Amino acid sequence: MLLKDIITPGSELLERLALELNREENPGVKNWTHLSWKMEVPADVCREFADVKQVRKSPTKEVLEWVAAHFPEIALSDVAKALDEIQRNDVIQIISKYFPNTVDSALQGLGRSFKDSLTMPDPTGQMFSTSFEREERDSFPNKGKKESEQSGHYGNLPDRTDLVGRNETCERIITALSSNMAVEIVAPPGYGKTSVVIEVAHRMIERKKCVAYVKPRGVTCVEDLASKIIETLGYVPGENTITEALSCISSLRRKSVVLIIENIDNLLHLEDQLSNDKYHQELKSENCCTQMWGKVTQSDFLTFLKYLGQSPNIQLVLTSRETYDFNASLPFELINLEPLNDNDSASMFSKCEDGLDDDLIKELVSVCGGIPLMICTVISILKGENPQKAAQLSTTSPSCLARELLANEDRIAKSLEICFDRLSQENQKIILMLSTFPHRFTQEQFQAVFGSSVTADLQTCLNSLGHSNLLRFDRTNCQYSFHPFIRDFFSLKSDHIDAKSTFIRHYSDLAVTLCETFLSKDCKLAIDQYRSEKDNIREAMAWCGDDHPELDQTFREQCIDAFNEAAGFLAKVMRKQEFQSLFCKLAYQCRSHLHLYSACLTNIGMKIVLSCTCTPHICPRALYQAREMLTQAIDFQSTLMDVKDTTRAQCMSKFGFCYVREGRVDEGYEYLEMALKLRRDRVEKLNRIKDHVMLAACFNDVAASQMVQRKHMLAIQTRLSHVLPVYEENLGDHPFTATTLSWIGNSYHALGDYDNAIKYSSRSISIRRQLLGQHQETAKSLYDVGVAYSAKQDYETALHYLKKAVDYQEKVLDTQDELIHTHQAMSIVLCALGRNEEAEEEINRAGECASKLDSWEAPLNKLRTQERDSEWIDVFP
Repeated sequence: MLLKDIITPGSELLERLALELNREENPGVKNWTHLSWKMEVPADVCREFADVKQVRKSPTKEVLEWVAAHFPEIALSDVAKALDEIQRNDVIQIISKYFPNTVDSALQGLGRSFKDSLTMPDPTGQMFSTSFEREERDSFPNKGKKESEQSGHYGNLPDRTDLVGRNETCERIITALSSNMAVEIVAPPGYGKTSVVIEVAHRMIERKKCVAYVKPRGVTCVEDLASKIIETLGYVPGENTITEALSCISSLRRKSVVLIIENIDNLLHLEDQLSNDKYHQELKSENCCTQMWGKVTQSDFLTFLKYLGQSPNIQLVLTSRETYDFNASLPFELINLEPLNDNDSASMFSKCEDGLDDDLIKELVSVCGGIPLMICTVISILKGENPQKAAQLSTTSPSCLARELLANEDRIAKSLEICFDRLSQENQKIILMLSTFPHRFTQEQFQAVFGSSVTADLQTCLNSLGHSNLLRFDRTNCQYSFHPFIRDFFSLKSDHIDAKSTFIRHYSDLAVTLCETFLSKDCKLAIDQYRSEKDNIREAMAWCGDDHPELDQTFREQCIDAFNEAAGFLAKVMRKQEFQSLFCKLAYQCRSHLHLYSACLTNIGMKIVLSCTCTPHICPRALYQAREMLTQAIDFQSTLMDVKDTTRAQCMSKFGFCYVREGRVDEGYEYLEMALKLRRDRVEKLNRIKDHVMLAACFNDVAASQMVQRKHMLAIQTRLSHVLPVYEENLGDHPFTATTLSWIGNSYHALGDYDNAIKYSSRSISIRRQLLGQHQETAKSLYDVGVAYSAKQDYETALHYLKKAVDYQEKVLDTQDELIHTHQAMSIVLCALGRNEEAEEEINRAGECASKLDSWEAPLNKLRTQERDSEWIDVFP
């Protein structure tokens, strides 16, 4: 049924809609301005309709007539969905009296909602953004200084090294950056690219510049790279990391940041690696894996890097083993890093070994060919025994090290082999253990994983390896690290798999421990520890899921079982794409073990439900994906014996919610009731805090299902009786508690009980401020309280909360959608206070936010990655 056939002059329905949406006299209620936004009426058209000087006027009829005339294909169901999204249940009821079938099919069917990508919290109350990790802290270093005076660095910038022979190169890079040019440093492995950029970073800091250093080891797609940039800049990534990264950079405003990204060639070859890898091709064909891939093509990475380089407040520095042409899109300075000259090479030997004569140094220089890493490894050989004897061995073994006979990487590898062979047996054992860490690590982390396996004095061993130049120590961060080439070399040793198994076992067990801690009053401890260990946990999961035939299958399945047990926690702290990718790999590796396989499918389905930010429903696309996973899981579980009750309960609970959303209400509640029975039985049997909490979480799924049906009083009663008391008693001030309070407040608001809406939303604010500080969820709670006060006609108090909300939204880079809503609500309140000029300013600000939806300044619609398969959409002309 098309809107143009219904919206006719004098239509009874049109008059009723105009009357009901004429609600400026009751500020805070979403009115014609919200409906016009949902129906995608351009901001300039809305401004023509609006007349802020006539508070009682509502141009609803004009808006609907404009939509019907300009979008003749728009159906009445689209209007119903838009009204549902702005929570105007009263108006929906009016339409239902005239066209009941149209409304029911619109709100219960699988047709895509009109604006289903609008970012809002998850109605199940189970998902909180990974931004929970972010505490209230300064977004930038030295916040007390004026912006123009700020300097320092984001992230963990390594200590500078004693750089030899690269001074002119460093100054050339700094000159290029000062001329607003991006820089690409190109050289083979071992030439010192990292040492050069670290030296440049420290020199820029000394010149009062700010530096962000990103080393993208472990990155598997553009989304991962964007996530690392966000973390480096002091924020915590959510689901749409590409758009969030660009927004973070845009928020820097006048602040200039030198952004260093290392080893981009590894990223630009990911597509080739995946296409040529038989395992990955098999994995991609699996049903559960069809949506796990992020953007991996070379074009995707290059496009993202160009966007970064074109940002006016970013000075981009890249390192690579290959040259890539960026000149077509931005000014670029290419730096080809050459080998050290003979004098500089000789000075490195002279500084490290006083006992070498000039002739011997000359021979060593010839062997090393000016490659800094080669020089360092040869020096480590010299330090292991009599310098003269070692040097003679190096220079008289042309078949091993001569540059005329071997490629550079082969010569470095041969040097490392000599170094390794001359280590003590205990040091050989320890260096293989150290090489299991994917990135930098602390001595405490090593001891936690391998402490029981080390009999020698660990500090002595670490000092010895550091003295040999094989292991680096960053004194500022108290972290150890390997050169990537050295780490990769040692990881190929036959005994490495034993150390790696110990590493994987430790971090799979740690994930379970963190999950248990999270479901307690010590949840912040779990989040803090995860933050420091997340790279290692991800490495352990990736190794279990990747094609490593040397890993014992029984051991692999034991670890997969542990990760499944910890999935509830991991789903809270991982992005959807990251979680789904890792669990898809785990599922593939245990596909012959149907109990584990069905558990992986259940957890993937759970994460899809929790990650959908559409409200008050899960969007059709996420619904389809989740149902596909959960249906497979339930089918397997129905044929298996001894399936874990926790797995079955989780699967049935989320599956039941999906069924209710789909309109299969009776069947949905049957699954929810089965899930509740399993949870109740477990509470009666074990009576653990964790089981009580998960029973409450299952009731939260019931309440979410009731909200989908717009049975808000039932949802409130469910949460007040079965959810909130359990969370408060067992979790205290916890994200689960805050989310539950928020949804109770939202239900009261939908019912018009604004006092209770304020009561529960205010309690949510208190917890979110304590746990999250300046955060999107805190801003949402402030907005909720503001519009509730507005609905009560307490306009001064409403304005107070709305101003705080918009302040938080601007600081935490909230979406333009949320800012539009807040500015519109402020305009309504200011109108009611008679401050019409300020009200008009707020309308204009809302219009500016709307215009940014189609611009580079806020590329959320241009680069939306959540729930989409479309190809890259260019932001720049």
